[in-house]
Formats: sequence, C-alpha cells, structure tokens
Amino acid sequence: MPRKRGSARRRRRRGSLGPLLRVLSVVLAAVAIVAALTLFFKVDEVQVTGGGRYTEEEIRSASGVEQGDNLILLDKYRIAQRIYTALPYITEVRINRQLPDVLLVEVVETQAVAAVQGAGAWWLVSPTGKVLEAVDSEAAQDYLILEGMTAQDPAAGERLTLSEEDNLDAETLISLLSAMETRGVLTRTDSVDASDPEQLVLDYDGRFRVEIGYDADFGFKMDCLVAAVATFQPNETGIIRMTMSNDSEVRFIPDGG
Repeated sequence: MPRKRGSARRRRRRGSLGPLLRVLSVVLAAVAIVAALTLFFKVDEVQVTGGGRYTEEEIRSASGVEQGDNLILLDKYRIAQRIYTALPYITEVRINRQLPDVLLVEVVETQAVAAVQGAGAWWLVSPTGKVLEAVDSEAAQDYLILEGMTAQDPAAGERLTLSEEDNLDAETLISLLSAMETRGVLTRTDSVDASDPEQLVLDYDGRFRVEIGYDADFGFKMDCLVAAVATFQPNETGIIRMTMSNDSEVRFIPDGG
C-alpha cells in the first residue's frame, strides 16, 4: 500500500508539470522561429519605384535601411516617415517585403500649387497642405498666391499651419484647394485672399473677382463658379458674388455696371 501511495504522488507530480512543459515548448519554438528569421532574412537590396524629382539613391538614403538589416523586423511605418519628412515632394510611401532579401519602396510625388509667406520667405505648398520648400518672391509668382495668410513656423516636409491671427485656418484652406483642384479651378486662379474677415476673394481667370464665404461648401461653390463662368462672354469681367443666403445664387456685377 505505501508503494501505491508513492506511485500516485509521482503521477500527480508529472501531471502538474504537463501544462508547464507545453508552455515551455511553445516559448522555445517561438524563440527558434525568431532566431531563424533574424539569421536568414537580411536586406540585400532596396528597390525603389515611382521617383522623379529624387534619385533612387536619395530615396534609399532617406529610408535609413542598410544592407544586412533584418528584413522581417524592419518598421515599415518608421521607414515611410523618414522618407516623407526628408524628401518633401514625396507625399505617399508604400513599403513591402519580397522574401528572402529585397525591400520594395514605392513612392508617389506631389507638386507645388500655392505659395504663402512666413518666417521671412515664400513657401511652396502641396494640394494636401504639405510645406515643400522655401523660394524667393519671383519664383513664388509661378504659383497660386495665398494673401492675407502667414505660415506659422514653416519647415519643409511639415504640414502647413497658419497664424492664429489669420481669418482662415489651414484645414479650411486645404479643403478649398482640394475643391479647386478637382474642378479645374486651381490652375485658373492667380490668388486667394483672406484679408477680409467677412469673405474670401479669388482672382479667377485674370478677369473675375470671386467672393465666397469662409464657411461655404467649397465643392458646391466651385461647381457654381464653373457653371456661371461658362455662360459669360470671353471679354466680360467683373465681380462674381457667392455670399448670399441662397447657396446656389450667383450674382454677377460686370465692371462698369
């Protein structure tokens, strides 16, 4: 009988160790997998596509990825952010792994559409509000001029922020630029002026002063503007007023009228 009791205790002891051994086996397997990944999947090549303004080597350098880095453990978000910040004209970055040793980097470049003053210089801005680079006043004239606005602490690669004293905030400006771009209005507009606290003023097509409210549905207003201008004669000039309570109302005041 004593031997039977001892045998039962040994069986219980082995039974209590079973779950611990299973956990230990899983941990050891995970360690082995990580070790294998670290040992075998190393970066041998960084392939870059989509560049134009920047060379492939410039993009590789901005990524911070070096030959021999572990391909599996690379932080794709951090790599994309490095490229996005270091190379301002790049607006999208997609990172993929091609096992066993290739990192694929695909970039999309943007373009400057507007210029705004700040910190003693003119700064070019993308349609999505990314600050691209500082230029002189002569170069700025090639773009849509943002008047009555001041860039707050502008820096290439960062998102545009406007002064708190401005009548227009950056998010509203970006919404306006987007609406103008998608409707073909942006390239036909010389300036957007936010000096007046009551209304925005667009210098459109070299012959119209367009007045629009700060809280307007910009997409709808741009549609109304395009439709209205299509009805005018090529030699007509004047004020296009879209600040009335009726959102769809467009009032044209011809010069000399």
